[in-house]
Amino acid sequence: MKIPFAVLCSSLLLSISVTANVDYSGHVVIRAIPETKDQLELLNNWFSQTTSFLDFWFPPRKINKFVDIRVHPEWYDHVVETLTRMNINHKIHIADIGELVRQEQETIALRRALYSGKAIDLENYHTYEEVMAYLADLANTNPIVSTKVGGTTAEGRDIVQLIISTDLSANKPVEFFECNVHAREWITAATCIWIIDQITTGYGSDPEITDLVDKYDWKFVPIANPDGYAYTWSDDRLWRKNRVFINNSACRGVDINRNFPVGFGSPDGGSDSPCSTTYRGEGPLSELESNTIKDLIVADRGRIRSAISVHSYDQQWLSPYGYSIEYPLEYAEMYRVMEIGVNALTATYGTQYTYGSFANALYLGSGVTTDYYYEGEGILHSYTIELRDLGTYGFVLPPDQIVPTAIETWNGIKAFVNAI
Repeated sequence: MKIPFAVLCSSLLLSISVTANVDYSGHVVIRAIPETKDQLELLNNWFSQTTSFLDFWFPPRKINKFVDIRVHPEWYDHVVETLTRMNINHKIHIADIGELVRQEQETIALRRALYSGKAIDLENYHTYEEVMAYLADLANTNPIVSTKVGGTTAEGRDIVQLIISTDLSANKPVEFFECNVHAREWITAATCIWIIDQITTGYGSDPEITDLVDKYDWKFVPIANPDGYAYTWSDDRLWRKNRVFINNSACRGVDINRNFPVGFGSPDGGSDSPCSTTYRGEGPLSELESNTIKDLIVADRGRIRSAISVHSYDQQWLSPYGYSIEYPLEYAEMYRVMEIGVNALTATYGTQYTYGSFANALYLGSGVTTDYYYEGEGILHSYTIELRDLGTYGFVLPPDQIVPTAIETWNGIKAFVNAI
């Protein structure tokens, strides 16, 4: 008996529901632009008051810089009335997040129906289990690929590093990448997986890739936050942190990218409230995930040529520092290679990226991986790359943007690596 295609897709959609408990129907993203100190102060006050009704996708930074706020339907009227009363320029940037999530689910289900049987569909998003199976299969079938379990999460999931090397005993310089440390940023894992595929399939046939692999070892942590990532598939598509229990709190999770020693606990750039999306944790390196990343870096101490933390969204290439508006001593060199990487990225499709230091170009972020790589481990070329887009979809970037995002990012990375 043939199963009608529509029925098949409906069944698949039910089987991969990513919002089993949290329904974002009617939630909007409001983009506000403060133009005075009083307006900025109001938004900062909102940001400091942890609530599930307001989620700052882009926190207040400075005057004339946009702020993106996910607003619960019950708070919409109050938020708009207050913004209007304070004469804060604002608009609805995303009209219905729930609809974006539903469209994403439908696309994932459709691609699964059409492309079943492939090792991995590079134009689709995948669960933690699917990604781990792909990495294991690659290590079993490709002689230049191996995997390493760097650590295990509180819920028992492995944090896996994929290694591409023609000779592990040669101790070649390392290009290091950690991806999806923030659970809801699915495009980051998808981009890293696409780059892994390009390197592993291109070695021996693509001269540029062959040269890059002959010179360097390439090491990727495609999902640096497995518990949080799994939770975005099972319960809450927009979850950001890991999933640890917090002492004396009903809230869960630590922002791993606020849990590193350099700048930890600075008054700006992280939160001491367990219910905040940027909760830094009880102390530096308190989390299994941050310790695993640290241990993987330490294992290659002295060999790491560049360390890239892949995030979304806002289309930026960022150097240290995150915790301070001061510039690193070597900022001129950092700026030089960022410019080369961004120019190559933009030349691909015309996607506009900006570049600069984390705190000055993005916002203050204390305890971030990039600062730790640079100041804590002495890796000069340590950067955060914020992938697509500029907020049209935000964290719910459609699957049809995976490949163009990955292609332009890879072009930028190749140019950057060759420029160091």
